[in-house]
Amino acid sequence: MSDKHGVKLAAEKGIELGNIGHNIVIDNDRVRVWDLQLEPGETIDFHIHYHPYQIISLSGGENEIETIFGEKMTTNEPMGTQVFIDEMRAVHKLTNKADVPYISRLIELKHVSWVADGTAQDTGQASSAKELSDALEEILIQTEDIDWVEKSLEGLSHKMLWRNEETEASVALIKFEKGSGIPSAHLHASNQIMYCLKGQYRYIPTGTTLTPGTFYCNPKGNVHGPAIADETSIFLEIYDGPHYPVRPDWYDNDEDAQ
Repeated sequence: MSDKHGVKLAAEKGIELGNIGHNIVIDNDRVRVWDLQLEPGETIDFHIHYHPYQIISLSGGENEIETIFGEKMTTNEPMGTQVFIDEMRAVHKLTNKADVPYISRLIELKHVSWVADGTAQDTGQASSAKELSDALEEILIQTEDIDWVEKSLEGLSHKMLWRNEETEASVALIKFEKGSGIPSAHLHASNQIMYCLKGQYRYIPTGTTLTPGTFYCNPKGNVHGPAIADETSIFLEIYDGPHYPVRPDWYDNDEDAQ
């Protein structure tokens, strides 16, 4: 039997494969979101992925991937880098080779599950890995090269990094100018994930405040807001489906509500 992914070799060496991240942030029928944080020189030990996955770098630089077979590959993942992996890879470990912490969110797409020989198995929501890759391809974006696009809510702009038109899931950078914000209480039609990169953003009724380095998750259907930017604030914002059940009245067009 072939062992091109090194699962058998790991067992022969007595290596117990570990988690692909440090903490699970969200786990539902569609996605599992992992928090991954490595200090300079730190390693997350041997593991293997059984689903296609999207990596979004929130901080870092140079990393090294080493497979169970001893093969090494250097990657460069500074803040804002996105990578999509749509094929099963060999058992591997990841080491932060930079002099700054590496922080990322790893989003497993549970539409497809892989088996040890590397083939994709349909789980009922996508017929093959090819269908998934048609919807979501490997992405590498330098976010500084993208212009901020203003929305119809005064003081709000965004840089759309990725959007799936079928599921309406999206990844974007959003910016609220000082004094702007969401004017009323609201809820979302999917899970909302935010990581604050700059500024201070406050949910007025609860006092919940996002500052640089803050991770915030608002689950589907939970009411929050209104909110205000005490300082000009920038976030990485992820939705695993549509933003709103209906278009909020603070937008004057459907596109701004996406």
